[in-house]
Amino acid sequence: MRANTSSLQQLGVEARSFRDVADSDDWAPPAAPLDMPDQPLHRAAEPRRFAHAPGLGRRRAALATFCALSTGLAVFAVASAMARDGLVPLEIIHVGLILVLFGWMAFSFAACLGGLWLSGQGQTWERTVAQGPLPRLHTRTALLAPIYHEDCGPFFARLAAMRSGLDALGLTPFFDIVVLSDSRRAPVLDAERRGFAAFRRGGSGPRTYYRHRPENIDRKAGNIADWVRAHGGAYDHMVVLDADSLMDGETLWRLAAALQRDPALGLIQTAPTIIGRRTLFGRLEQFANTLYGPLAAWGVAWWSGTDGNYWGHNAILRVEAFAQSSGLPHLRGKKPFGGHIMSHDFVEAAFLRRAGWGVRLVPALGGSFEESPPTLIDHLVRDRRWCQGNLQHLGVLGARGLHPVSRLHLARGVLSYALAPLWIALVVTGALLSAPNPGGGGYPLAGAAVLAVSLAFVLLPKLLSYALMLRQGRAEAFGGAGRALASVGLETLASTLTAPVIMAAHSRALLAVILGRDSGWAAQQRDEGRLSGRTALVFHGPEMLVGVALAALGPVLGAGLSPWLAVAATSLVAAPFLAWWTASISRGLRLRDAGLLLTPGETAPAQWATGVNSFRPNMPETISARQTSRAAVAGSLNTRMPTMAVPTAPIPVQTA
Repeated sequence: MRANTSSLQQLGVEARSFRDVADSDDWAPPAAPLDMPDQPLHRAAEPRRFAHAPGLGRRRAALATFCALSTGLAVFAVASAMARDGLVPLEIIHVGLILVLFGWMAFSFAACLGGLWLSGQGQTWERTVAQGPLPRLHTRTALLAPIYHEDCGPFFARLAAMRSGLDALGLTPFFDIVVLSDSRRAPVLDAERRGFAAFRRGGSGPRTYYRHRPENIDRKAGNIADWVRAHGGAYDHMVVLDADSLMDGETLWRLAAALQRDPALGLIQTAPTIIGRRTLFGRLEQFANTLYGPLAAWGVAWWSGTDGNYWGHNAILRVEAFAQSSGLPHLRGKKPFGGHIMSHDFVEAAFLRRAGWGVRLVPALGGSFEESPPTLIDHLVRDRRWCQGNLQHLGVLGARGLHPVSRLHLARGVLSYALAPLWIALVVTGALLSAPNPGGGGYPLAGAAVLAVSLAFVLLPKLLSYALMLRQGRAEAFGGAGRALASVGLETLASTLTAPVIMAAHSRALLAVILGRDSGWAAQQRDEGRLSGRTALVFHGPEMLVGVALAALGPVLGAGLSPWLAVAATSLVAAPFLAWWTASISRGLRLRDAGLLLTPGETAPAQWATGVNSFRPNMPETISARQTSRAAVAGSLNTRMPTMAVPTAPIPVQTA
């Protein structure tokens, strides 16, 4: 199909296309104002403009029934067994924890089952978008690339790859690329401008623009909104990127065509795949995302349908719909709960849906990529901001007019962080109840069975993802069926060891937010292989202390060290070693050479995406990401607070 598209697309050039800008002093996009008022939290919902996905009501009923029955049976079994000699307060607390946490895991597991079913259906909206015929475009789309203190070489290399892909398909007249800078330091801005000049000279394709904001109000959300108000009137759609985003030309074409075909849709979110990682931690994340992520994305699409969510990047939005409905208000009160909304994407999707626009996820569409932080510490530093942003959604959950499913998206985002202390409490209370007589009748067999089922809810989606990979004939892309299964085992071991560290770090983050500490806005670390053992020891000192305390808790109280408590204590004490060990590039590459943790991007990399991380345009003295963002790790306890959602089930990445 690609070979015959160039002349077809050139015939569709519209008269309103912009003039080419040859003057290097005229980098800003042409003015095209569009009204984008801030929306009140409380307003009436507008009638939906779209038809619901077929069978969506039955899917949600099945999901609710499975969660209610399985959780009810689990709570009844444990409570009944413990109540034989009367419930003591510790047992009541433990049963309450099972109610919340088992329900959380049951939801994720049921969603994966639904996703497995949906992924096997042939005639669905998701399949049509990903595999249907490509029409001629008659709309204009802006690719918005926000940048804030990034390494300019890889950033512009990714944009150059996207530009070349669009040009090869004859899509030049229908797309523009706009760099939206929020950087503040003069050396960084100089590097950006040199990089943009080299990028603009470096190839043919869509028009390219560079815009720097004098005041970076409200971070990325404010940057996008500011562009919409000043230039959005010239475009039908916008594709919002992150600094590490990379998207194939055909994927961009399909997204624009889908919005063009359905005027009731306001947003389509892709499921990005992680690529380009070399550290052991990065390759573990990359493997998990690539193998488990598709099934998780299918699960979200199965139950959310046309009431989907937005993850802040690698998505296409209808500009007019976004402007009319998604201007974000400031929340009342001081930071960290008040002020501008940090995790803006969930709220923007909820506002779009409130205004009657459809919001969908398209898991069948490939060609959407991103990177991940190279080390556990970098990952946790980034997630500190996500924790604060998601907890802000407590102030949005009760907003008038939101669709119930939008409220569910917001609530799950809050719970993904707020559950961490409950996981710790479950492990501790379970260990205490395992003692011979800690005030009750000991831990019952029914409780052990419920914990076994909980563990199955976590592990089975990984095996289902492996089965889906085999069904789709993609085993060779993961190194073969045997090596892929061994990689699943290796990743499961690694995630088991790091889960207690994540839970403890997450609890620290919650405490920091409750105490009123704002996360700030540090540039994201992307450089690999720069973590020292001393840095890991300083960063994870609090986790080590918690691990020692857990190890001492059992013997002091006479409970002994149960297997659950032993794993948690060992992991926490070893947290600095785990962070340092997994930060190694050489260990990651040795596993790759052994055929482990392989992903399709490594076994058969796309030629158009090759080398984007090593690209260096002709711009001397480029500022590196390490120079601009390492302070985020070495700064105050607040900015170093590690946070990440407990990995009870693979959930697609969100971003603030």
